[in-house]
Amino acid sequence: MKVKQTARFLLWFLFFVTFTTECVKILFEFGPSGGHKPPESTYAFFWTCLLLIELVMAGLIVYAVIRYPARRARLLCLAAAHFTVILVLPMLLGDWSWTCLLYPWPHSLQCFDPATPRAALVISLAVGLVAVPLMTYRWGIRAFCGYLCPHGAFFSETYGRLFPGKPVRSGKATRIIPPLYFALMTAALAFILFRPDYTDPIRTAQKLSYFFTAEFFYFVIGIPLLGGRSYCMLVCPMGYFIKMLPKRKAHSS
Repeated sequence: MKVKQTARFLLWFLFFVTFTTECVKILFEFGPSGGHKPPESTYAFFWTCLLLIELVMAGLIVYAVIRYPARRARLLCLAAAHFTVILVLPMLLGDWSWTCLLYPWPHSLQCFDPATPRAALVISLAVGLVAVPLMTYRWGIRAFCGYLCPHGAFFSETYGRLFPGKPVRSGKATRIIPPLYFALMTAALAFILFRPDYTDPIRTAQKLSYFFTAEFFYFVIGIPLLGGRSYCMLVCPMGYFIKMLPKRKAHSS
């Protein structure tokens, strides 16, 4: 038990150091107009920590596949979705913006970055606006959130399983934050489509909100204190979007 607690703390500390480093990097990038830029060593350290996290997550997936055969199909689907979009595809194409394929609207606005290839933009919008709704109508909420989500579902089945389950109780936060975040992302999408010249400031605001909610809060605070699905229940606009679809199906039938 002591070894497990130590390993859990070390992994949490790795997440803490990684996203604290990203916070420092963000502060440098938003420095005075004279231009404060983080040193190259900061970037190297940050990406090294991220790679180490991915390696640890791969090890946890292998362990869980062997240890829990009943969850094997789900684990393998999540691992394939996560590692393909987060590592393999960006490395093969030499462009990390391809991670937007399974982080589509309303999860993020990454596909609208000027540096994002047009093909990635089109595929990402098709996933968020067509594929995910169709899958949800056909197979329900668990289609994307259970088997394809490279973020909340994947990390809840790896990092999140190391902490005691503490289900998030339904309260004001779960009733207010997800629809508010979804409304903001919808407004941001509409604004970008009609006023493309505002893409950069809107995308910058979205990146900051994503860092503080989906990264720092989720990995450093949410999972250890609230459980693996804390981001999904408390923040995720994609989860809120998907939850609305079966209700619309029921009303239309």
